[in-house]
Amino acid sequence: MTARPANAHQGRLLRLLRDGGPNSRAQLGDLVDLSRSKLAVEVDRLLETGLVVADGLAASRGGRRSHNLRLAPALRFLGVDIGATSIDVAVTNAELEVLGHLNQPMDVSEGPVAVFERVLAMAEKLKASGVAEGFDGAGIGVPGPVRFPEGVPVAPPIMPGWDGFPVREALSQDLGCPVMVDNDVNLMAMGEQHAGVARSVGDYLCVKIGTGIGCGIVIGGQVYRGTTGSAGDIGHIQVQPDGRACACGNLGCLEAHFSGAALARDAEDAARSGRSAQLAARLEAAGELTAADVSAAAAAGDTVALELI
Repeated sequence: MTARPANAHQGRLLRLLRDGGPNSRAQLGDLVDLSRSKLAVEVDRLLETGLVVADGLAASRGGRRSHNLRLAPALRFLGVDIGATSIDVAVTNAELEVLGHLNQPMDVSEGPVAVFERVLAMAEKLKASGVAEGFDGAGIGVPGPVRFPEGVPVAPPIMPGWDGFPVREALSQDLGCPVMVDNDVNLMAMGEQHAGVARSVGDYLCVKIGTGIGCGIVIGGQVYRGTTGSAGDIGHIQVQPDGRACACGNLGCLEAHFSGAALARDAEDAARSGRSAQLAARLEAAGELTAADVSAAAAAGDTVALELI
């Protein structure tokens, strides 16, 4: 297993190389505000760990040319997104370029043992495809609050059997590498910061509307999780007293009325009541409707689908 960086300076250098690609020692020194001698010490330590390698000569800045530095090309990371109804598993290189990806249906309510058996089987299948021999680290997203320091779900509303399950500890043993566990929308927010629409801002909300609804809160460039890890768990705020039953067991939750599953349910009602010929035809053909069907009907000009969205 690859060694971990020893201090905050090294962590900052690694993040710069991850997000920006290869860079010269001089430019990295400017970005982290380190003296030339201190930078040399930190870079040499990273080179010794094998996390960083020299990568050709950098452009001259008037003196002797130095080598560019980059994250080791052989590094491989595993990304796992556990949704309410599916699992995505991907392998990336150190700069987070996706090298292989698998998706399979899976109900999160089947519990952590069954879900992680599937995750490990998918990871082995990706390894067998040749994209990785092993993993240097893994990130796991789950659809509920997480006590981040321990990597443990905390009373997740739609995940029976997951409360207190030691996800980080169990998977780090099975995968043989460090594992980070967080709420899935927090990780989505971090992804937008790394390579999406939030690259130039430090304070933002990232809202996910899928089978459920979640929110990642970023303040000053850092994810805000709250004391119990549930700061962004907006899907289970009650928006309508005595409203629809939610999967969490309560009534009137935001998720029960406005999630992708709620959209599909409303679309089926519209189809069966004869308000939308488009949706009725899709329902007859498939036997059920999904949010994707509503989107397709709206794109085709169906006014009821547009109203529902």
